[in-house]
Amino acid sequence: MTKEEIISYLTDKQQLTAKVQDLRHDIYVLQTQSDGVFNKYKKHRNIFVVVMLFILFMVDNVVAAGIILAILLGGYIWLRMQRSAAQGKLNTQIDQVNQQIANEQAQPDYLAGLQDFPREFYSYWTIDRLIHLVQENRATTLQEAFNVAENQNFQNDQLALQQQNLAVAESTNSAAKVSAAANVFTAMNTRK
Repeated sequence: MTKEEIISYLTDKQQLTAKVQDLRHDIYVLQTQSDGVFNKYKKHRNIFVVVMLFILFMVDNVVAAGIILAILLGGYIWLRMQRSAAQGKLNTQIDQVNQQIANEQAQPDYLAGLQDFPREFYSYWTIDRLIHLVQENRATTLQEAFNVAENQNFQNDQLALQQQNLAVAESTNSAAKVSAAANVFTAMNTRK
């Protein structure tokens, strides 16, 4: 195959996977919205907890503190219901898009394109990367393009593992700092 024939072949495969990629992007957007909803209500929950603890320890009148805490608890329950409704709606949309992806992947054209192509490389962006490898003369045959892409995937996986290890180390370091600060605070309180 010539360079132009390889690029044409890959472009045809890429067109077959375009609709699935669009749907996967829709899922990404919905998942990001769902995460945003969760984080928004998580912040509200933390504020409620701090205010409730402040009232519990600062208000001397038990009846007034109880009424305020009941109101805050009702607000907290209302927020939880709002979050559940919002996430439920987003989860329903995600399920619908997942079904659309399954339907698209069951289409005869999509399946026919998969027949003579490695499954692990049969996605829009992977094929796009293969096209660029051939265009940039980093691969002169389709097999070389597959090999380079596979090597890049392996390197990306290794980098992701290193980043996870770094995140764990940072988290451990942060927890140690919090623990040290708590120990100092405890020591100061017990000294009095």
